[in-house]
Amino acid sequence: MLTESDSNVPNPPVSRGIPKTNQSNVLTRLGDMHAPNVGLPKIADVAEYNYCSSCGTCEAICPVNAPVVRREPVDISREKNNYRKMELKTEALFRGINPFRAEVSPCVQCYACERVCPILDGFPVDEFNNIRSMRAGKSRTLHGQDGAAVSQILKSLLEQGEIDCAIGVVRNDRWSTKLFTFTSPEDVVKAGGTKYTYQPVVATMRDIHRAYAGSAESPLISPDGSMQDAARTYVEPIKNILKRYKKVALVGVPCQVHGAHLFRENFNRIELIIGLICMESFSEEIMFSEVVPKIMGVDIRDAVKMNFHKGKFIVETTKETKEVPIKDVAPMARKGCHFCCDYTSYYADISVGSVGSDDGWSTIFVRTETGEKYLNKVNDIEYTDKPINLDMVKKLTDMKHKHNKWDWRGFMKEIWSRDSPPRPWGRERLEKIPPPEIEKETKPVKSKE
Repeated sequence: MLTESDSNVPNPPVSRGIPKTNQSNVLTRLGDMHAPNVGLPKIADVAEYNYCSSCGTCEAICPVNAPVVRREPVDISREKNNYRKMELKTEALFRGINPFRAEVSPCVQCYACERVCPILDGFPVDEFNNIRSMRAGKSRTLHGQDGAAVSQILKSLLEQGEIDCAIGVVRNDRWSTKLFTFTSPEDVVKAGGTKYTYQPVVATMRDIHRAYAGSAESPLISPDGSMQDAARTYVEPIKNILKRYKKVALVGVPCQVHGAHLFRENFNRIELIIGLICMESFSEEIMFSEVVPKIMGVDIRDAVKMNFHKGKFIVETTKETKEVPIKDVAPMARKGCHFCCDYTSYYADISVGSVGSDDGWSTIFVRTETGEKYLNKVNDIEYTDKPINLDMVKKLTDMKHKHNKWDWRGFMKEIWSRDSPPRPWGRERLEKIPPPEIEKETKPVKSKE
């Protein structure tokens, strides 16, 4: 159950599984935008009630940069699962500001963000009904976590010129993460390993998207591929450095993959989407101040590997290996993660993870014709004849769905039916809402007397 502290709206009319929204309260906080009978984009509700996954897709698609995923540190002193979510800039934020002296970029109600928000698109009911093939593989040349399969895929495709760049996340030796655009095989080699803190990966597509649109924004990504520390500003038109990125690969967790899939439907610059199998992720603040030092009893400077494996969260250091049950750290995952009902990155072209295969190998699910085409081009991947333990993957998928269960169908029905008549893309969403799942009750077996 969400508590009052979960929202800035007093007495929010929402609880887990009862996703009733109150547009008047949301409008009171953000401003009514002086547009009667139009209303805010529905991503305002998604963020207000902590359904937001912080994927960054709305930031990538918006023509005026009104929705922005927060980048500043978050306060975890009262809420350990606090996180950086999207905030929508409206006219209320810019009252009294002279547009000739400062940047003014409120939402203009184009509703592009609604069309690419993964939460507003729902979740897969069967995460395995689009798998074309599955096998376990590992790199023959790279040494990394779980066989370095993702790194090998990107490295090989960059070497052959099959992709122009890849978007992902890198970390430093203190495990702090940043968005990064990989443009050379050498970049990929240096960035292997799983990261369990979150960055809005799809937001990086804004730079590429706006470069083609002739934007005058400063880019989020600098020419060397690293994320800028400074916020975006308006400058002279962007140079054509980003226009060469016509075939982009994106690596992300399920929410980012779903957003990238929707973004690709509207703007086809993303060529290949590689999804990571993911249970949850954490804010850097809670990971570095609570999870690693207090729960795991580890100095972050000594950590060399982190992993979720067989029901445990594991941290390997230069001195020892520590592990705790996942249930000990799961409550500290970002709030938005507790509403995610996609474990295996259903909307990816290729999904990759460690579960279901032996140590040192990656489970690889090919889900689309595009994924099959590109994986067949990859060199230096070794495959094993040993079958994937699909039962284990399904068990963990069911576990995530059970733990994160909420009435997302009801939320979609309520929020898209709010407009009269529903917007065209809203009608599409309403028509594809799957029927409710039939709960299977296990009857206790009576013992024979």
